[in-house]
Amino acid sequence: MPARRKRFRLHRWLLLLPFIYVLGVNYAVRRFGGDPHPLSVLRMSEKSSALGRLALHSVKHLWSDACADTEGFVRAAARAEGVPVSFALAVARAESGFRSHSISSTGAMGVMQLMPATAARHGVLDPFDPEDNTRGAAKYLRTLWDRYRGDRRRVAAAYNAGEGLVPRRGQLRVPTSTLGYASHVVKLDRRKEPVVLTEPLVITADTR
Repeated sequence: MPARRKRFRLHRWLLLLPFIYVLGVNYAVRRFGGDPHPLSVLRMSEKSSALGRLALHSVKHLWSDACADTEGFVRAAARAEGVPVSFALAVARAESGFRSHSISSTGAMGVMQLMPATAARHGVLDPFDPEDNTRGAAKYLRTLWDRYRGDRRRVAAAYNAGEGLVPRRGQLRVPTSTLGYASHVVKLDRRKEPVVLTEPLVITADTR
């Protein structure tokens, strides 16, 4: 009987392991800025990956970038890619409040909250390094800026939801949360700085 009871207790603990894992990941993400439900199993792969990459970054850099000028990195990256600095700053503020160690509820990482696929697409090796993160994000913003011909609302919406959900023209049929995000970014972008581009852009108004 004692041996059977021990096996029963072991099996019970093994059944609890997935629950403990989900709970631990979500609470860790909440610690770094996200707000997932404690029992949410959505985007577990992305959230776990983000936490792992943050751990590797912290071990490598310790606290060397704790006082990094993240706003300065955003400005430099935006100028390098020909994106309006004020708009890039608005995105960074809306995404993370310029926190380089931020993780979202979906596993987006760093100052500009890059998803793993977006970071890889734009050559970001360490998404928690503010310079690397902002450089990759500025490349992505430039791609979106060209795609939507300078329409700030559409660029912001696509940055939030992905360009596959945001049409180049016509009505913006995207989730309410994305519309709210885009409006917030446009409001933050109060100071329209001139942008130097290799090709002229035609600025189009949103048709909503």
